[in-house]
Amino acid sequence: MRLLQDDQHLSDCEFLVGDSPDKEPQRFRCHKMILASASEVFERMFYSEFNVDGPVRVIEVDAKSFERFLRYVYIYEIETEENLSLKELCELLYLADKYMMQDLTDELVKHLKQKHNWTISDVWPIFDLACLYENLPLLLLCYEKITKSVVTLLSVDSFYELNANHLKRVVILVSQQPHISTKLMLQRLEEYGRRNKLHENRESEQFFKLVEAACLLDFNKLSKADYESGLRQSYLFNKK
Repeated sequence: MRLLQDDQHLSDCEFLVGDSPDKEPQRFRCHKMILASASEVFERMFYSEFNVDGPVRVIEVDAKSFERFLRYVYIYEIETEENLSLKELCELLYLADKYMMQDLTDELVKHLKQKHNWTISDVWPIFDLACLYENLPLLLLCYEKITKSVVTLLSVDSFYELNANHLKRVVILVSQQPHISTKLMLQRLEEYGRRNKLHENRESEQFFKLVEAACLLDFNKLSKADYESGLRQSYLFNKK
């Protein structure tokens, strides 16, 4: 199967990958039957009344990630997995979801559990992906990472790059940590809003998502002084 892909013998479909203005998309010649055996999406794409005629454009990922994806399709292995970057992992998870390949998703989660060299900056981007794809094993893995380093994780830049739709889950998880105060979590949410300029657009969906997350905090745990100087003065609840 490896040789079949490499020499492109009897290939009968083509993918054009990449959307860079600086270079032409990379071409991948493939075999419809192999693709269809790996994914129902490909089967419908090539063997139904919606049969695709001509090259298939893929612009959401780069060529290197797509090449790794095809390797898995042909030989069911994630090659040189020790060298997978966070970007490649994210793009492979995207492709696994797009083409409904649960087996690839499972392999990627397994890799993240056993072989990925996690950095503190990896946690929130991977948490975003776990929420986006509602991947329970990956969510549980992220929860484990978050609870171990929650104080640090609430201060790294990647926290402020989280998808606003996922902030409620963060608040629910972090609020279960006894050493994280309501005051601290409120401060981090306010900073999230400032860095993303949400306080300048109170009608945006992202601002409402931020406020919804803040409403999950237990304000009964605030001291009277923190309530007066923090909550009552917060731009999240006060338009002044």
